[in-house]
This record gives sequence, C-alpha cells and structure tokens, in this order.
Amino acid sequence: MFKSEVLAELTRTHQPALRNLSDVEKILLERFVGLEEPIRALILAVASGEPLLLVGPPGTAKSRLIRAFCGLTGLLDEHDFSQSQDSYFEYLLTPFTEPGELFGFYDISQISKGQLNRLDKGMMQNATVVYLDEVFNGSSAILNSILAFMNERIFHDRGVRKRVAMQYLFAASNQTPETAELRAVYDRFVLRCEVANAKAEPNDLKALVQAGWRETYSQQPRRRNHATLLGEMQALRKSIATFTDQGKLVPQQEMPFYNSLAQIVQHARQYDLSEMSNRRLVKLVYIMLIHRIYEAAQADKIPANLTLREDELRLIPRFFLDRTETDIVERMKRVEIRNG
Repeated sequence: MFKSEVLAELTRTHQPALRNLSDVEKILLERFVGLEEPIRALILAVASGEPLLLVGPPGTAKSRLIRAFCGLTGLLDEHDFSQSQDSYFEYLLTPFTEPGELFGFYDISQISKGQLNRLDKGMMQNATVVYLDEVFNGSSAILNSILAFMNERIFHDRGVRKRVAMQYLFAASNQTPETAELRAVYDRFVLRCEVANAKAEPNDLKALVQAGWRETYSQQPRRRNHATLLGEMQALRKSIATFTDQGKLVPQQEMPFYNSLAQIVQHARQYDLSEMSNRRLVKLVYIMLIHRIYEAAQADKIPANLTLREDELRLIPRFFLDRTETDIVERMKRVEIRNG
C-alpha cells in the first residue's frame, strides 16, 4: 500500500525510538500477565497519538496499566502517585463531576472585579497526557468538551477557542455506551480493547497471582527512565506528516490489499460489528502503517520489501470493532492478501 523504500527510510530514521517503545512494552508485559492485547493497543496509541479506550469490569488493572506506563515515562512517581507532573492529568468522572474539576474553577477573588479567570494550573487543557476513568459518566457539557479536545485539540472557554496541550488521551470504562450521545464520543476512540478477568484455569490463575502479588505488594524497582519516549513518538508522527507533504508517503494502488481490506470491512458492517466510518478507515490505515514499522524496527536487519501484511489486517478485529462476535472475528482474522 505504501512504497517499501519510504517505509524502510522511516523505520531506519526512528529505529532507536521504536526500540525504546519496545523496551517499555516488554516491561509492561512482564508486569501485567494476560494483558498482551491491551498493552499492544497502548503501544499503538502512544506511537500514533490516537485515543485509546480500555473496556472491562472493575479490578482488571485498566488504571494500573496506564499509571505504570506513565511511571515508566516519568510522568508519575510509582512510589508516590501523588507526585505527578502538570503534563499528566487523571480524573474519575461521575454524573456529578463539574467542568471546573477538569478545567479549573474561576478565581473567586477576581469575580468581584468583573473578571472571570480560571485557575487552570495542572488542569486537563494543559496536560500532555490525559487519563479519564469511567469516561462515559460525564455530563453533556463535559462530554462536548471532550469531543472538542479529541476532534480539534481545542478547548472552548466562554466562546474563546484555546488550543490544548493534549497529545495522548487514554480512557477506561466498565462497559460500552448505548445512547446516541455517548456513542458519538465512543466513535472518536480510534483504538479500543477489551480487558477481561483471568480465566478460571490453574495456569492462568497461577500466573495472575504471582505477577499481581508483586505488582500490588512490592515497590516497583526504579528502572531506566524513558522520559524521552513521548517526544520521540511526536518526532515520528512529524516525519510521517513531512513525508506525506512531500508526496513520498501516499497510499498506492495495491489492489490485493484493498480487496482483503474490503472483505474485512464488509464482514464488520454485515454483522453489525462496526459501521467502519470513513474517518475510522483512514485512521485504521495510519495505525497499520505505524504497526508495520514498529514490528520492522525490532529486526536486526530492516526488510527490503517492507509492505503491509495480514498482521496489519488483523488489527481490525483486535482493536477497531464496536462489538465482537467470536465466529465472525475468527473469520476476519483468516483473511489473507492474495495476488490477482
């Protein structure tokens, strides 16, 4: 779908950064047993800058995983979660959460002077990384603001459009929403991943208890800080934009790939697993590209014929559906790229 030599150039240029990202993934895999899929979804969200939603019951380590990542990148002190940088914002939403709790309340001392100034230090609009727990519990006013953050990277403050600092939005929910208003927000989460409790199998429970015990009752060792990672990923995305502007990185007329992609999209729509909107399809291809160069960067030698593969097509049933149905999902995973 893209020129092999351009993908190879991107991979070579950003290989150290992508391997840095891989180091973070390996640490998370060691710490969180059975969360391979959520961790890979998180890694793709970090590389692409696209929003991530984790869906699952309480107690499945959704918040812990996000905090662990933020600890590894220096945004949080895992030995004292109260010590965080202003570039990280976390909040648990409820139906009673007020906008001021996210964006800052007005300075009471200035109101009597006729001035409405927000006390916005450390608030959501000034954070690089935002994590919203139970994101769909927010009021209409809050959800509308979140949409503006996601769509335009803009905060509407009393009629004034202000650019926000947010580069990454992570969110969690116990369940997927049903109402039209909430589905609009849900659709903006490009990457979605279900997080489940461990299976009631001896080996699964053994692995869970051993890893979970260390995670819960011991202090995490102080590891090499990956504080440069977020900046490195931003540089990767800037390179993709530059290559696109130069006309070097544009989708090609590779019909076998499009035929296979169309087959999977048709399955998703036919069985009501996802509408696969135009917006989501374009972003899907973007994340496929990210995934391919991330995987290629792990090799000792970057492949000469660097193209999108079946592995990239299988990202669709893993992270892009509104709901899953086992038989159909398995059928989607078996679709191959065939010549002709």
